[in-house]
Amino acid sequence: MHTTDTPERTLARDPFTARRRELSNHPEAVQSSARIDVEDPYGEVETWVLDLFRVCGEVTGFVQRIDRHGSVRLLLPPTVAAAIARHQGSLVTKARRRVAQRVVADRRARGEKIGNPDALRKARKARKTA
Repeated sequence: MHTTDTPERTLARDPFTARRRELSNHPEAVQSSARIDVEDPYGEVETWVLDLFRVCGEVTGFVQRIDRHGSVRLLLPPTVAAAIARHQGSLVTKARRRVAQRVVADRRARGEKIGNPDALRKARKARKTA
């Protein structure tokens, strides 16, 4: 029987693999994964693998892009994942505001009254005096 304290293979030490292994083994980590295959008009397929881990309110992202030329792996630290989430929220707000402004412009063009004119007048007056 062959016994040794040294493993036959060492674990990968790159930041992507080390952090992913650390989060996979974390007892409180919650994971979400997605695989997206994107095909261009010429039939070439590009595969994106997205893994998100949430621990203690912080999200860490792992993105892998694989195509016929090779692969790229990105580790998105919690600060970057939080910035992406903030930007997503900002884009949604801007898009909603733009749609609402178009709807109001269309209603005004049709000659409709917008809102309660008395309440709007009162609010404007209160703003000016404050």
